[in-house]
Amino acid sequence: MTDLALIQSIESAQYRSWKARECVEYDGWQLRFADGFSRRGNSVYPAEVSTVPLSVKLDFCRDWYRERSLDLVVRQNPATEPGLDERLAAAGFTPEGDTDVMTATIGRRSGGLEVADAPLPDWWATTAALWNLDSDGRRGWKAIIDGVDLPAGFVCVPETAAGLAIVAEEWVGLFEIVVASEQRRQGWGRAVTESLLDWATNLGAAQAYLQVVAANTAAIEFYRSLGFTRAYGYWYRREPPVTERQEGDAA
Repeated sequence: MTDLALIQSIESAQYRSWKARECVEYDGWQLRFADGFSRRGNSVYPAEVSTVPLSVKLDFCRDWYRERSLDLVVRQNPATEPGLDERLAAAGFTPEGDTDVMTATIGRRSGGLEVADAPLPDWWATTAALWNLDSDGRRGWKAIIDGVDLPAGFVCVPETAAGLAIVAEEWVGLFEIVVASEQRRQGWGRAVTESLLDWATNLGAAQAYLQVVAANTAAIEFYRSLGFTRAYGYWYRREPPVTERQEGDAA
């Protein structure tokens, strides 16, 4: 059975922790823009059930993203508006980006790495390089990190591994956990993750969450080894380009 209260609690923590550079609300939907960095930061989240017709909402959202040179993408999970996914599918929106949200009860850990309370130059350089961010991606990514206004912990092993944790009340979210490809399976991912969880425990966090691409079985098995289990999934639907919609309408 899906725990809707749990989903809403995690989504609230995520929303407060990982803020897009722009966010507006329209009839219970959250429209986010982060200069194209990450689908999550550049998509609509239907946080509440609609009170205006879906076609009107989609027109508003489409125009908002068009002004920012992006496609209209809607993120959903089992707690979002009932029937919305079927209606978007019928309108031609295609599915993509299946993602698992995993959670764990945390306590004292022994990662052994220093956790800084601000992103130092080595953290910026290592994280950007290991994620292979281009200049546009770095701009949106940096704006999100600079916008964090909750307790945050940063771990970095220069040129090798990095990670970020953000505490929102009882939850700590893990973000940007990355290890250089040639350094994997040497314990760096575990050291980064456990160091961040230990830091969060000291701040009073009791539960941790993270997101991982559903097809990334290696990452999922790694997090399972640390005590994480799947809580729920979310996915996206992308509106097809205008030419495809027009051709479909004319058919």
